[in-house]
Amino acid sequence: MLIGMKGAGVSTQIKMLCEKFKIDSLDLMPEYLAAMESELNKRKRGRLLARGFRPIPESDDPEVPAVDPEIEEDPEDFDKAEHERELLRMVLPSNRSLVYDGNWTSLPEEKVG
Repeated sequence: MLIGMKGAGVSTQIKMLCEKFKIDSLDLMPEYLAAMESELNKRKRGRLLARGFRPIPESDDPEVPAVDPEIEEDPEDFDKAEHERELLRMVLPSNRSLVYDGNWTSLPEEKVG
């Protein structure tokens, strides 16, 4: 895994290493965020299906779409830290050699703890 300040040439070094040693690279942050979004959508879909056919509460403002917190938000007993560790295990392949880009300079703080 290579880590460095923005503009330090981490991406360039990864590209050169991959070309020289004929290995693949993995840009960790986009892969992690995509897996996080996919898992969030799966959990929302599961909550929607478990809820059944109850109507979504209507919004007071007609311009703002109605949002059901029961579906959109994770339950209080959801362990976000353990989920993030599991996502990282899911994203990082253990069966092949890769060079990881560990630069997470623009990580949205509201998504990851």
